[in-house]
Amino acid sequence: MVSVGKFQLLSTLSDGTVECFKPTVSDEGEVTYPKTEDLLAHQDGTSVEALDALAEREFLHKEYTTKVYICPSCQSEGLQYITACPFCEDTHTVHTTFFQHEQCGFTAQSEKFEIDDYADEQRCPECEEEVDSSNINILQKQFCKGCSDSFDHPSHRLWCLDCFHLCEPEKATEQTLYEYELTEKGEHWQKTQSGTRELLANEFATRGFDVTLDADVQTEEDKTYKAHIHATDELLNQQIVADIHSVVDSEKIKRINTVAEVVYARPLLLASDESVSDDTLQIANQHGVTMLWVDQSGSIRRYESVNDEFRATGNIIDRLSSAVGFTSTKGD
Repeated sequence: MVSVGKFQLLSTLSDGTVECFKPTVSDEGEVTYPKTEDLLAHQDGTSVEALDALAEREFLHKEYTTKVYICPSCQSEGLQYITACPFCEDTHTVHTTFFQHEQCGFTAQSEKFEIDDYADEQRCPECEEEVDSSNINILQKQFCKGCSDSFDHPSHRLWCLDCFHLCEPEKATEQTLYEYELTEKGEHWQKTQSGTRELLANEFATRGFDVTLDADVQTEEDKTYKAHIHATDELLNQQIVADIHSVVDSEKIKRINTVAEVVYARPLLLASDESVSDDTLQIANQHGVTMLWVDQSGSIRRYESVNDEFRATGNIIDRLSSAVGFTSTKGD
């Protein structure tokens, strides 16, 4: 399985609570997925990191939607593209026809060459020679209403609709937005892992434990850890924390051991999809973590040791007792 938080993400999509995870941009200009925040624990990283990790395993489909640009001044999204004068940065520029007199080289807006509104002829305002199409170059230029300068190409700018800051495009933060949907592989995997978790939880419940799934295990310092299963038996003063993972490694072993130490519980790890290497079993033994697996008949078995073959356990109560080594502490 994955972490509790990531498993809850898949479950939320699987049961139809959420159709897909859609992004928003926070006040700080970061891409977030609000419907994931309450589900993820600190160890899962950011919502984007958690979703990407599930997409890499092909449990989620990552679909590109668009890009947004974040204002470097106020961190708002949705900057608007605009052109500006390269000399004064004024955005009030217009596309205008200019005349250039070939004889003297004078260049100005076309209306400057008109003698008056009703004249049939035109004259260069610089050298006062009459001009016509034979000695005039017609140019298309940009004219700035702010500084009255002209230019061939305006500057490209992004304009913030919130704080009205004008910036060069490369100075804005580009954020690429994706949506995440559950894949068929993710749907099948989630249901399989959920069934395995319920199988182990039922074993604890049959033994008389109160069982909490996706449990928050809290320390005296108000730090919270997540566990797939937290089982307690107040009568026998016993606690168990268990995680279910398709791939077990040293980090997962150390983590469940840390959670167990918080509440003085017995730590278990169930490997659901593949066998566990001898090196991994040795690490589990060193940390006091009991390793379990599920055989083809659906029975939970225990890895007895690194060198021994797998030994089938007995009935539900015996099997559970063997797995965690229950001892009554009543009267202690």
